[in-house]
Amino acid sequence: MAEDDVRLEVEAVLSVYGNDCNLIQDFPPHLTVRIKPRTAEDSSQEFVEVTLGIKASSKYPDEAPYIYVTDMKGLDDGRQAHLIASIQKRAQELCSCCMLVVLCEEAVDLLTNMNYPEGDCPLCLYPLVSDAITNTSSFMKLMSCYHCFHSECMIRMWRWIQETNETQEMNKTLETTPIRTEVKSALELHSSLNQKGNCPVCRKAFDAKDIEHVDQYLVVNSSAMNRIEATEEEEKSVLLCDIERSRRQKFETILELQKRKGGLIEPTKNLLILPGMFLPETVQRPSTSAVEAMEQSKDLTSNPGSELNGSISSTTPSRNHNHNISDKRKGGSFKPCIRKQWIMKPTSSSKQ
Repeated sequence: MAEDDVRLEVEAVLSVYGNDCNLIQDFPPHLTVRIKPRTAEDSSQEFVEVTLGIKASSKYPDEAPYIYVTDMKGLDDGRQAHLIASIQKRAQELCSCCMLVVLCEEAVDLLTNMNYPEGDCPLCLYPLVSDAITNTSSFMKLMSCYHCFHSECMIRMWRWIQETNETQEMNKTLETTPIRTEVKSALELHSSLNQKGNCPVCRKAFDAKDIEHVDQYLVVNSSAMNRIEATEEEEKSVLLCDIERSRRQKFETILELQKRKGGLIEPTKNLLILPGMFLPETVQRPSTSAVEAMEQSKDLTSNPGSELNGSISSTTPSRNHNHNISDKRKGGSFKPCIRKQWIMKPTSSSKQ
């Protein structure tokens, strides 16, 4: 195929996909196309999205182009590998023919068949897809990143984010403006302009569409809100019951007992040292030699005839005396001193 025909094919891809197509090189053709499933232009029903890359060589179309994915939403690694393998196989079948638009349409068909959330809810870890047997609750997605959650789980998280933001804003406002009217006006301004949050999976910031999507669900599904409030009241009643209070008191007494006995490893506290403060002096224990000398002096004072016994024992053979010395050495109290000796430096042969 001539180079002009290839350029015309690239122009056809640009005219079909418009802003979703990014041309990197016209010949040999290299481009990326943003592929979405067919949902009758209802973005709330799009659960998958792929940015497909097509890179052809100078032998195109006799040689199939290289297919890859630059970005994806809502697809796991398994479905991504299946998508690339299917499009690459289709490219091998269409060798020596114009295939750029055909490959993009093949990707659209595959994504339409894969247009469903897969896996578990990241918040409650229960399956996302509704099942008539298990009666699993409905799900919703974030428009910015296509991560899906159970609707009730997302409502709980959104309410918690709003309460946390309001508390932080109230603390900041009280530090700067102690007047109640100004605090109230600041909170109203914050709630109307600064409603933001992050996806718990990818930490990407919510878009305005995500916030509108959540607000619409809160208005329409009031039964879900009532169910959530009922469960919260049940949790509070359980925490305030007599059994829970007695159990809490029991563990508090055990905790205090462990603290008094030093059985808890607590974080180090910052010590404040003021002038005049000092550490108590450590009492040094006497050495073994000093203890033995004190015991010998006590024995001499208590037994005045020890000197006579000593003179008698001196007449015994020296073998017993050496034996006593060896016993003391075995006890470890005897420490021989290190003897130093002078060594003569050998004279060099040159002087001779």
